Amino acid sequence: MLPLNFHSAHWCCIVVKVSVQRIYYYDPLNQKGYVRAAKEVATYLEFKGLNNYDVVAQNNPIQFDQFSCGVFVCWMFMRQVVQGITNDMSDNSLSLRRFELFYYILNGRCISPIKNAAATAYVLPQIMPDEDKAPVVETQGSADEDIPPTQVAE
Repeated sequence: MLPLNFHSAHWCCIVVKVSVQRIYYYDPLNQKGYVRAAKEVATYLEFKGLNNYDVVAQNNPIQFDQFSCGVFVCWMFMRQVVQGITNDMSDNSLSLRRFELFYYILNGRCISPIKNAAATAYVLPQIMPDEDKAPVVETQGSADEDIPPTQVAE
């Protein structure tokens, strides 16, 4: 997986799938200039050692605004490694996708997919089992552990 940033303003990406010998390139805006540049990088990889690989445009959702490309690219990367993850990147679900990415970064595990449910603020996500959790680094106790909980104001 290779993120591409253009002019510090837009994210695209390339994914090399060894199992199927393909190099996918993806631009969430689907704009000609970015698509061409991503394809050129993918083609360069093909010529520099991945000779028998096909270069293919990734068929993923197109962003609807000018600032969500990072979320779209991160979600595309997650879809490459997590089985059964949703492809819904609609305007209604984008806030939930952002939260799911944030949760994954903080906890090292995904929120389990919600089947047949609309992405709304009223649906509470279910947490995947602990075996999918990232390893936790043991830390020494701190002085914060001795502080009593905050008292309720009367």
